[in-house]
Amino acid sequence: TQKTNVIVNTKSVESFTKVKPFNQVDGTIVYGPYSNIGPLTEKELTVHYRNNSPFLTVTRIERLIEVSHWGNIAVEEKIEVEHTGAKLKGPFSRYDYQQDHHSGPASVRSYKTILPASASDVYYRDTNGNISTSNMKVKKDLVELDLRPRYPLFGGWRSHYTLGYNVPSYEYLYHSGDEFLLKMRAIDHIFDDMQVDELVTKI
Repeated sequence: TQKTNVIVNTKSVESFTKVKPFNQVDGTIVYGPYSNIGPLTEKELTVHYRNNSPFLTVTRIERLIEVSHWGNIAVEEKIEVEHTGAKLKGPFSRYDYQQDHHSGPASVRSYKTILPASASDVYYRDTNGNISTSNMKVKKDLVELDLRPRYPLFGGWRSHYTLGYNVPSYEYLYHSGDEFLLKMRAIDHIFDDMQVDELVTKI
């Protein structure tokens, strides 16, 4: 027998393929059980539902790691992000948006970036200069940055910024005789469930 469970993150299911037997409870659709299904048998399944989650994508990140002989490693990341969800239709009013905090549920107001616990001299800026709307919390095993772009990101909107920090080299640089090994993360946690299209690392 065959049984298929489809679970979506909302109770608002507009429509779905109805192949009996099936059962729907809110955002969960159970198809089957089906018996005596022939090999390689297929049937198209479509589920149409509302998803207001923001789709934030890192389209490109250039990570520059500069190793100093004086006990410091400087990390600088040039990050390009894009809201790859449904594009905003019609005009946008920042005034209306700020008055109603429940408006634009699919927009991105801010996100949390996680840096190493030993990160210091952190900076966050773009082509216009320092972005002062960020907030930094130093915790026991990490540094948490609440990054807020200069404007909210709606579908199709982009943001470019530079994030940098220093860490002590003794935490990441190892050597045996004349051989040295740099052991660092390939990429920091930029935001939850991040998708990265292109990563360039320079040392």
